[in-house]
Amino acid sequence: MDEMNRQGRRIQELVGEIDALPDTPARALMQECMTSLLGFYGDGLERMLQVVKRAGVGGQKVYDDLIHDRVVSGLLLIHGLHPVDIETRLREAIEKIRPYMQSHGGNVEVLSLEGDYARLRLEGACKTCPSSAVTLELAVRHAIEEACPDLLGFDVEGVPEATEAPANRTAAEWVEVKEAQQMGEGALIRTTVLGVSLIVCKTMGNLYAYRDRCPACNLPLHLGTLEAGVIACRAGHRFSIQKAGTGVDDAQSHLDPVPLVARDGKVEVALAEEG
Repeated sequence: MDEMNRQGRRIQELVGEIDALPDTPARALMQECMTSLLGFYGDGLERMLQVVKRAGVGGQKVYDDLIHDRVVSGLLLIHGLHPVDIETRLREAIEKIRPYMQSHGGNVEVLSLEGDYARLRLEGACKTCPSSAVTLELAVRHAIEEACPDLLGFDVEGVPEATEAPANRTAAEWVEVKEAQQMGEGALIRTTVLGVSLIVCKTMGNLYAYRDRCPACNLPLHLGTLEAGVIACRAGHRFSIQKAGTGVDDAQSHLDPVPLVARDGKVEVALAEEG
C-alpha cells in the first residue's frame, strides 16, 4: 500500500509537470494520451469485474474481496467503477473501527453526509480524556481516508481544542508493528516507532498502545506489570488499559495513548514524528 501511495504521488507530480509544459500542442497531446490510457485500463477493470461476478457463488466471493481490497478499491474509484456508494463505505469504515473505539471507552456517530461532506462526532471517554480524543480521532480519520478517498471532506466533533498537536510535530504516520501480530492474552511488549518508545498490551482480546512512560513518576511502563487490564509501573502507579489509560487511584492522571488499528492481518500505530 505504501508503494501504491508513492506511485500515486509520483503520477500527480508528472501530471503537474505536463500541465506546466510551455509547448501547448505537446501538452494537449500528453493529456489526450493519459485520458485514453486511463479509459483503456478502466474498460479492462470493468470487464474483469463483470466476468468475476458472473462466475457463480465462488465468483461472488472473489468479487466481494476485490471491491473491499484497499488497492483495488482505490483503482475502481479512480475510474468511477466502485459499485458501493460513498455512504455505505463510510458506515462500513465506522463499523470496522467501532470495536476499537468502544475498547477505549469511546464511540463515533455519523451526524450527516451532504454533498460528499461528512460530519461525525466522538462520544464517551473522548469528552473526559483529551489525549484519548486525539487518539480516537486519528483512528477515525485513518479508516475514512482509506475507505472513502473520494469524500470531499469531513469534520470530527468532540475533540477539545487544547489537544491540537504541537507545532513541532509532523502529520501522523501509520507504521506497522509486526511483533504485535502474535501477542497472547495478557501480553505486554515494548517497541520503538519513529524513535519513540511504546508499549503494546493485549487484554480482553483487544490491543492497546501507549507511550512507554508513567505520567506520575516517569518510569518506563514496560518494566511494570499488566494484570486484569490494569498496568502498574514499578512505583505502583496503576492505570486502566481499557479506559483510555485513566489512573485507577487518580482519575486526573492519564497514560498517553497511541492510535492502533488491527486489520487485514496487520497491526499499525499512528505517531507524529517530533522535530
